[in-house]
This record gives sequence, C-alpha cells and structure tokens, in this order.
Amino acid sequence: MAAAQKGGSFLGDMGRKFSVGADAAGKGIKAQALKAEIMMKESQIKSIKQELGVAIYPSLEAGDQAETSRLFNEYKGKVDAINAEIAAKKMEVQELATPR
Repeated sequence: MAAAQKGGSFLGDMGRKFSVGADAAGKGIKAQALKAEIMMKESQIKSIKQELGVAIYPSLEAGDQAETSRLFNEYKGKVDAINAEIAAKKMEVQELATPR
C-alpha cells in the first residue's frame, strides 16, 4: 500500500511539474504575441505621423494656424489612443513575466 502511495505522489509531482512547464510555455507564447502586436502598433504610429506630415503641409505652407492646429490635434488623438493600447499590452507582458 505504501508503494502505491509513493507511486501516486511521484505521478502527482510529475503532473504538477508538467503543468507548471506548460503554463510557463503558454505565458511565453502569449508574451511573444503581445510583443508582435506592440511592434505593429508602433508601425501604425509611424504611418499616422507620416500621414500627418502630408496632411498638414499645405496648411503650414499657407500659414493657416487654425487648420494646422486642428490637424495636429486630430492626428495626436490617434497616436495617443494607440500609445494607450501599447501601454496596456506592455503591462500584460510585464504581468506574464512576473512569477506567481
């Protein structure tokens, strides 16, 4: 009977170790996916800034401060929204890296 209990606890330990390992691997995969999403978001920001340059140039050339300001604020809002998404994803990555 004692041998059966030892065998059972051995299998239980192995199961727990496997579960911990699988959990760590899953967290690693999730973290990598989040990092890829962050890179895509950063690329979106670059594209938005390039679009801003094209959109704002005529108003800068004409000296139209009101239109320049309006366009800047419009595009800044888009960039700020994406930066908030990036910050949230970075927090998720950080939480995944924290051992529990």
